[in-house]
Amino acid sequence: DRGHKEIDIKRYAKVEKVPGGSIDMSEILDGVMFNKDVTHTGMKRRIENPRIVMLDCNLEYKKGESQTNLEFMQETDFRRILQLEEDYIKQICDDVIALKPDLVLTEKG
Repeated sequence: DRGHKEIDIKRYAKVEKVPGGSIDMSEILDGVMFNKDVTHTGMKRRIENPRIVMLDCNLEYKKGESQTNLEFMQETDFRRILQLEEDYIKQICDDVIALKPDLVLTEKG
């Protein structure tokens, strides 16, 4: 076998079909490509050597099981709970922003 080793390329590379264009427009990328809709006109369409933050959670407030049944005696109690949830999400977002990422990957949500 003269030092040759067979490998399963599917473990190291993925062929992705993107609608539109022709076969002549095909490229081999050295790196990772994300094909995601741009949700804001100010978002970059291409980022070279990005700073990436990967979160194993979603960016939303998740109530624990013990917090799902709350009774409010006054409207101010309800507003206070909403404020706490908003403060919690703002703190998480501030922590992420402090890292100055170009790209944030999260779980669903």
